[in-house]
Amino acid sequence: MSMVTYVGLDVHLNSIAAVWGRLQEKPRNLIVPNTPAGLEALMKTVGPGPVWAVYEASSCGFGLFDELTQRGWKMSIVAPTHIHRSVHARKRKTDLRDAQRLWELVLAHGEVGTDLPVVWIPPTKVRQDREVVRRRLKLGENLSRVKNGILSLLRIQKVTRPEGLKTLWSQKHVAWLRGLSLGSAVGPVLASLLRELEFFCREMEELNAQIEALAQEDPYREQVDRVTQVKGVGLVTAMTFLLELGDVNRFRNRQQVGCYLGLVPSSDESGEANDRKGHITHLGPARVRKVLTQAAWILVRHDPAWRDWYTPLAARRGKLKAITGVARRLGIELWRRAKSA
Repeated sequence: MSMVTYVGLDVHLNSIAAVWGRLQEKPRNLIVPNTPAGLEALMKTVGPGPVWAVYEASSCGFGLFDELTQRGWKMSIVAPTHIHRSVHARKRKTDLRDAQRLWELVLAHGEVGTDLPVVWIPPTKVRQDREVVRRRLKLGENLSRVKNGILSLLRIQKVTRPEGLKTLWSQKHVAWLRGLSLGSAVGPVLASLLRELEFFCREMEELNAQIEALAQEDPYREQVDRVTQVKGVGLVTAMTFLLELGDVNRFRNRQQVGCYLGLVPSSDESGEANDRKGHITHLGPARVRKVLTQAAWILVRHDPAWRDWYTPLAARRGKLKAITGVARRLGIELWRRAKSA
């Protein structure tokens, strides 16, 4: 009988539900607080010997993985979107039941060799750099929200900009908005929105400078140089793509890249219905799909070769499906450029 103790962990911010046991043993369970003392109690209760523990990827991050790995446990993190759950399991969900399913999953993988959908564990450096880029993307969303709020306020109050101000958010346009905030009926609200706009602009400048500095570090420098040669792919898009993919060499082919990006069609095929495709899967990081789609629109406007591929497809399938196809091709092209020696 295998001497490995398998552990399924359902991890939350304040608690950890654990189910553990060896092959042909009745599993035991325990719920401990997600604190150093709680981890000590869990490890003491599980006992010594080879231990293989699994938990699902979540917003709790990789801290538990690092901590238990340092303490001698073999750790794996699995993708929750790749774990099958029956309707019955979804209707009767508890922390211990979730931990039990993870224990069954790792036990079957360790003893029989069934599939274990593990996620790639990024190095600490990649995790830290990801947060910089993710913050920059979030600031961009906040900036767009504030700009839309200003335009919506002016539209509701029926305030129109002068004929000479044709470019939105130019220095002249912002100066005109500041003048409105001094004496008009929308003054107090507009002044508040303009202060918020100024704050986000300053923060974006600071983070843009940090991303530019990151892009000059190894191993990003050469990869950024290669992927930004594609029209529409700027520094933020390039760093978002590279950091979210992490080790680009972990993907063996373009199908794996497309699946990771969530830009491949879903399928619902059985029996004679062997060509039934649906919407894209939307698996993987949504922020990468967003920047790829934004870059794809620029690409089809300014690159004749990509536009020639996009135009007939848009005529047959519609613009949105066509631009999704462009985004998928673009993601694969960037992957090829990033991994080339």
